[in-house]
Amino acid sequence: MTLLDKLERKFGGWAISNIAAYIVGGQVVIWLLSWNFREFDGSNPFLERMLFDSAKVLEGDVLRIFAFPLIPPLSGGIFLIFVWYIFYLMAGALESQWGAFRLNVYLLLGAVLGMLAGLLLPGIAIDNSIWGQTIFLAFAYLFPDFELRLFFLLPVKVRWLGWIAWAMLGLMFAVAPWQFKIFVAASVSNYFIFFGKDILFKARSKKHLANLKSEKVKQMAEPFHACSRCGATDKSHSEREFRYRSNECICDSCLAAESSVEPQ
Repeated sequence: MTLLDKLERKFGGWAISNIAAYIVGGQVVIWLLSWNFREFDGSNPFLERMLFDSAKVLEGDVLRIFAFPLIPPLSGGIFLIFVWYIFYLMAGALESQWGAFRLNVYLLLGAVLGMLAGLLLPGIAIDNSIWGQTIFLAFAYLFPDFELRLFFLLPVKVRWLGWIAWAMLGLMFAVAPWQFKIFVAASVSNYFIFFGKDILFKARSKKHLANLKSEKVKQMAEPFHACSRCGATDKSHSEREFRYRSNECICDSCLAAESSVEPQ
């Protein structure tokens, strides 16, 4: 029994079912309330107050910790609705696959570890975009053949979108200063905690299968019969027949030559 199984047996009753609905609902409410605080320069003090800033938190603004999951996506218009729909759809699928407790733990791990890494970025406000993206990454891993329609027209399997998301995260990690590298790594650590063991197992299995295939190809390439007289093999001279005599392999051509020189 894994640690997660033990925790579920002990604390599973505390899990929040359909947690994605509460997160999306809270973000919608926050987004609507934020309209009253928009300024002419495009800034929004209300949303900025929700961003996680470790310096502000250490000064006593602990509400930023609890507000972190409720920060609305940066997208606007119809794309905002699409982001909420995708998050709700994929989180619901994960809950059906894992159960409410495991999904709660997955989300909690990502948020807590991301905010802990945010302590290395005092004075820099961070949002929950990477945290929300880990739901998509988990969905892409468990349901790689699920199709999304880009621009409501082009069908694309979610596995390819997942690879694109990983590529963007990798680029972000590569160009960022070391503090932000730690934040990016910590924000996706819930993914590797949940899937790391399975990923390693699959990688080892693929390597083992590749080795078996290589050995099979090698064995097929090697001759099964080799004439001890002329060196012909069943690969180099497939038309010949081979016979064994006193543990010696002889091809039919050598046998014929031997018979022709025998005294009558």
